[in-house]
Amino acid sequence: MTRAQLLHILQKFMPPGAEVYAADLLIHYRIQLHIKKPRATKYGDYRPPGRGEEHRISLNKDLNPFAFLITFMHEIAHLLNHEKYNGEVAPHGKEWKQHFQLVSMPVFEKEVLPPDVKHALGRYLGNPGASSCSDPYLFRTLRKYDANPTLLVEELPLNAIFRMQDGREFVKLEKNRTRYTCKEVSSGRIYLVPGLAQCEVVIKKQ
Repeated sequence: MTRAQLLHILQKFMPPGAEVYAADLLIHYRIQLHIKKPRATKYGDYRPPGRGEEHRISLNKDLNPFAFLITFMHEIAHLLNHEKYNGEVAPHGKEWKQHFQLVSMPVFEKEVLPPDVKHALGRYLGNPGASSCSDPYLFRTLRKYDANPTLLVEELPLNAIFRMQDGREFVKLEKNRTRYTCKEVSSGRIYLVPGLAQCEVVIKKQ
């Protein structure tokens, strides 16, 4: 794929100005980029090359432009980790965090992020986690730019019945720090469900 073709594709998914940086990284590291249908369990992933193969990064097509860019940089950091340490360090350890911080710096310099996302990402980069979902402030900030934001467990009133993405239904009972005590409808078992978990309301009770 030519650079022009890459730029044409990336412009559809990234904020203006970020596509050039992303294309240069894809070309320099010889990365196969795959745009995937929405996946409930992840926003993107990185696969190191096998013998005779290239690096591979996949990203969900339904991410808003800023979430798409941040997820892309997240996966590039995995690539840099693999290049330097070849799987001998923790996937999201201090080495990966340093690479994520490094690969994010040009985005700050190019001024491609709105002030609220830039601020949230800057906070997150102080100690990045396994995904943007692991940081409530960044997650909520990025979610504001979703075309059709999904409902979160924390947004439901107590005693509401909701359905998780795996199809299980729960009753929301009470808050427990960042999670909620919930009862599974089918089994009666009690679970702690993250407030940021995406769900679908079944019965909205007050």
